[in-house]
Amino acid sequence: MKQSIINLILFSDRRKDLLLLLREEPRDIDTIKELLNVDAGSIQPHIKKMIDAHLITEEKKVYGLSEIGKIIVENLEPLLNAVEVFEIDNDYWKTHDLTPIPDFLLERIDELGHCKLLEPDVEHLLETPKAFLENFQSSKEVLTFVSYFHPEAPSLYADIAENGTKQVLCMTESVMERLFSSFPEEANRLSKNKNSKIFVCRKPVSIPSIVVTDRFLALKLFESDGKLRDQILISTGEKALGWGKELFWHYMQMAEPLERSGF
Repeated sequence: MKQSIINLILFSDRRKDLLLLLREEPRDIDTIKELLNVDAGSIQPHIKKMIDAHLITEEKKVYGLSEIGKIIVENLEPLLNAVEVFEIDNDYWKTHDLTPIPDFLLERIDELGHCKLLEPDVEHLLETPKAFLENFQSSKEVLTFVSYFHPEAPSLYADIAENGTKQVLCMTESVMERLFSSFPEEANRLSKNKNSKIFVCRKPVSIPSIVVTDRFLALKLFESDGKLRDQILISTGEKALGWGKELFWHYMQMAEPLERSGF
């Protein structure tokens, strides 16, 4: 029975790996064996199936992608990357609300790449995770949108501004009110520092926080039932940083500068 192309590719890791390998450049069988860590007996049947499906060509014992193969692989990689994003922390993704992420970014979720889920241990439940803190304090530029209040945040943001980090900090109205009422010293340090640009969002939003720096993207989402757990998704890839900046500026469109906000 003739096998469909989609089944031919997706039902075999070997075939997927081979197609992605040949996307880089044509290879002979010895190079394929070495790079995929396989023997000829195990890879040759897969090569034959893909030649028969006109996905791979052979010329003088060198294998490359056909024109059809090139088109398919160009579209296959984002799909595989998106699947990997969800598979790594599947329990997280399936229990959290993705609706605050606009459709144009959900369609490019593959750009997040390999994410790491940070969760505090029992002894440090109320503390900012060390892995986040070290990267945050080493960043030269910071973009933050936040709709919930964390008691460590005021001094943390004031400190990095005074240490020369340029930042754009956007808070919802309730977070801003708490900052100025409960942490007036830190609020004053932030509002007067030339490295800080502070904005207020008065519209209702349903995303807890977005932090994008020149080093990493950190994202918090509400659970599907509206609860917020202290879990942070971290990604450091270049595409992830670009994706995170687009998400940040999407929400910044709803904000106004502090000096015009009445605080």
